[in-house]
Amino acid sequence: MKEEKKYVNRLKMVVSNIWYIVALVAICTAVIMMIVNWSGTLEALGKAFKVLMPFIIGFIFAYLMIPVIRIFRKLLDHIATGRAMKAKKIIAMIISYVLVLGFITMIVVFVAPQIAQSVRELGKTVQTGYAYIKRNPNSFLDFIPGVKTEDILSGLKDNINDIAMHTSTKVFPYLYSIFTSTFVIAYDVFFGLVISIYMAWEKDTLARGFRRLIYAFVPKKRAKKTWDMFLNCNRIFNGFLVGKAIDSLIIGIITFITMTIFGFPYPVLLSVIVCITNMIPYFGPFIGAIPGCAIYLFIDPMLVLWFALMILIIQQFDGWILGPWILGDQTGIKPLTVILGITVGGAYFGVLGMFLGVPTAAVLQYLGGELVKYRFSKKKMDDPMDGWGNNDKKRDEITQKE
Repeated sequence: MKEEKKYVNRLKMVVSNIWYIVALVAICTAVIMMIVNWSGTLEALGKAFKVLMPFIIGFIFAYLMIPVIRIFRKLLDHIATGRAMKAKKIIAMIISYVLVLGFITMIVVFVAPQIAQSVRELGKTVQTGYAYIKRNPNSFLDFIPGVKTEDILSGLKDNINDIAMHTSTKVFPYLYSIFTSTFVIAYDVFFGLVISIYMAWEKDTLARGFRRLIYAFVPKKRAKKTWDMFLNCNRIFNGFLVGKAIDSLIIGIITFITMTIFGFPYPVLLSVIVCITNMIPYFGPFIGAIPGCAIYLFIDPMLVLWFALMILIIQQFDGWILGPWILGDQTGIKPLTVILGITVGGAYFGVLGMFLGVPTAAVLQYLGGELVKYRFSKKKMDDPMDGWGNNDKKRDEITQKE
């Protein structure tokens, strides 16, 4: 009788979980088919990515705008407490979008032309350098054994017509590709901004829907913990991106002011490069200094030394004062994890991967820590490292025993 009851209970358990089994079989079948037809899978993913690009841009922009909207929302709540909540939300969104889009427009209108002018001047500098080498062929590259400048210049002269013909056959397709790509990007960005407004407005509704999904599909005992983990991951990721963007913007402005005061050439161009690369922790300052040093090497070698010294001082100020003041402990990430995130992200996703690799690594580090805590709780034992970082005496005692 007990054996029959045991088999009946097992059968009931299988029947109650039949939909999970069917879903698992369907997912495994789909994954196997995708792997077998990998080229078709990549093509389908590429088409889906292009179609969903406005929604991806909208999500990213809304994700970055929500903290700004929240700041103005809190400010309006202090001004008019407990009244006209919907109106305050609308006003906060209008102010946020006008300020951010106005700032972007100001950069495009005022900064972009100066960058273009710097690039043109840099091109003239390169042409001047080439003319100098042509006039003084023995003064360049003679220190490299086996390399003769005359041979290089004669080779360029002999093949200049072929290079020009080859370039002319390629330039028109490239121009057409650039034009069409610019139109597609403008279309995606415009509709992405429109979609971001709807996403920012429906933020609470979307969050409630996602929370319902978690509570519906995650076991009851773990639903709240899963939701709290999601909120912490969002805090880490968003806090790093927003904080680092503000920090990099301030560093870019400081670099521009310093270069203008001391009369460095191309201050706008190099300040923008420093501002962008500063988003990459640790390696960003060095990457941002390389273009400036390379440019100044053709103008005045002494400028390379002064520019590198200026960047070093600014980055020390950022690393010791400005960065900790703005970011605080948003990520709690260790230097080795930062290097790993930059390396892996850059290897697979280029510059964007280097930007997003660090907050992603911080999220994975947080999730790994939560998993370790969960395993300790399952074993009903305390973490042997509790208090390690906060109790120097205890740490010294454990170290001496080991």
